[in-house]
Amino acid sequence: MAEELLCEAETGAAMSWSEDADEEDADGLNGRRRGRPAVLLTLNPEFGRIVAVSLRMNLIETLIADFSGSGLAQSRCALATRALDAGALCDLVIAQIDAMLDATATPRHRLLGIGIALQGIVNADTGRHLWSPALSVTDVDLAKPLRQAFGVEVVMANDAVAVALALAAAEPALAQGLSATIMVGHGVGMGVVVDGEARWGAGAGSEIGHVKLAPDGPQCRCGQRGCIEAYLADYALYRDARTFLDLPPAASQQPSEAQMALLRERALGGDPRLEQLFGQAGRALAEAVAATISVLRPHHVILAGPGLQAFEMMRRAYEERLDQAVLPWLLKSTAIHVRPSESATIVDGMVRRTLRVVDRNQMETTE
Repeated sequence: MAEELLCEAETGAAMSWSEDADEEDADGLNGRRRGRPAVLLTLNPEFGRIVAVSLRMNLIETLIADFSGSGLAQSRCALATRALDAGALCDLVIAQIDAMLDATATPRHRLLGIGIALQGIVNADTGRHLWSPALSVTDVDLAKPLRQAFGVEVVMANDAVAVALALAAAEPALAQGLSATIMVGHGVGMGVVVDGEARWGAGAGSEIGHVKLAPDGPQCRCGQRGCIEAYLADYALYRDARTFLDLPPAASQQPSEAQMALLRERALGGDPRLEQLFGQAGRALAEAVAATISVLRPHHVILAGPGLQAFEMMRRAYEERLDQAVLPWLLKSTAIHVRPSESATIVDGMVRRTLRVVDRNQMETTE
């Protein structure tokens, strides 16, 4: 791999100075400047590698990317994540990273940073996992063992923050001002981006999914009742549908992508019980959006995640409830976008987050 941080950009055409004799003439030579022709520079993709890891219920997804952020190899490891203790969790993540380095013949000294996205509550400042429905262990320092193993910067974030960054990068208009991304899938979370940069409060992404709708509502995976997530997340929809439909059980109470696709297919068949179930989910989604708009006054609210593949089934109930739950003047001031996204968006966003930290450190080192 090349050592240089910058390399010449491929423009497809040679650069030349302007032939306009009226422009500023620094050397007095018929409007031309002295010296070499201009050369556009860009980040050298071979300068190093970034590895991003997404840890969620029963799945670890890993992506290795070059220094431009382009993915080189990716893996998905299905396992019972709640069976892992703290030591086994760290060992498994290290093994997944090593496998990505081996798959791409990347020497360890070319690894520049590691990004870890977790479902649940993390402290991004200290690198600690505080709580996740995907794990039975709590308050685990994930960053320190990874730093010791690889000797590089370790960046942690809630998975909704990673999705927010990925969507902002894919659509630059969504990165202007304050954007709040509500991610719906295995759980319900929120990532906030201000002018393209992730923002959070006490070191973690927002847990909008654990705002309470009813104190005696359905059971949430956090252990409490009546959370928005308990009406809206994949596991809640599938769990409630199994009370009146003959559906196969979900591993660790977490339905697979295929099982959720089956549920959506059954809902399209016109079963009124499923229509009611998805309508209830739509109202819960509206409550999440209403709280976000009323408290944050964002320029954009982005509804994202695989759970939004069922948005059309929720739309009517969602729109009716949203009109009731938000002052019309506030609702008009926020643009709402629906962006159903795949799980791979998490590792894409985590690559971008880690690259920003590595870029900053590289600039500080060279100053």
